[in-house]
Amino acid sequence: MIDAMVRKKLGAFSLDASIAGEGFICLAGRNGAGKTTMMKAIAGLATLGEGYVRVNGEDVSSLPVERRRIVMVTPSSSIPHMNVDSHILWGARLAHKKPSKEELSEVKLRLGIDYDGQVGRLSLGMKERVILATALLSASRVILVDEAFSNLHEKEDFMASYRDLTKKARVDVVFSSQVETDGKLADHLFVIENGRVRQQS
Repeated sequence: MIDAMVRKKLGAFSLDASIAGEGFICLAGRNGAGKTTMMKAIAGLATLGEGYVRVNGEDVSSLPVERRRIVMVTPSSSIPHMNVDSHILWGARLAHKKPSKEELSEVKLRLGIDYDGQVGRLSLGMKERVILATALLSASRVILVDEAFSNLHEKEDFMASYRDLTKKARVDVVFSSQVETDGKLADHLFVIENGRVRQQS
């Protein structure tokens, strides 16, 4: 369960937004609506201003990034020099976890990752699959996906598989999209406009 409220000003822009829910959560809105700002504040990558971030009832607002167990991924989050398997296991190693070979194989199979070379040589869509697999195995409680579903072929099939895997791992996912119809793939849909959020479902 992720429960967050963020109030902050960035020049003339004011963000006053809250989300609460569990499972697969869509935060939809146009460029400049405040999606990335809100996600960065939830992750601890930007100052919160006023408000709070709670995960499964625990207030993590004052915790540093590395202790929140919230990971944020973007299309540019990959580490180019690493090979695919090392990359996917990188977050788990930071968390002192050791996924089994079977877990690694299942994630790669379900997410359509069929390349073993350097991540930097992959297409953008395949890089995003690797990034999202890395986040999945990182022992996080919440994964924030900032536009990283947007460049995928067969996006809906991939998101359905990712939803199944994160549900099995008891990880909540908040993903941003410029397309409100992506909310049909989510358990909850929040629409953000000019820094304000309304819940649609």
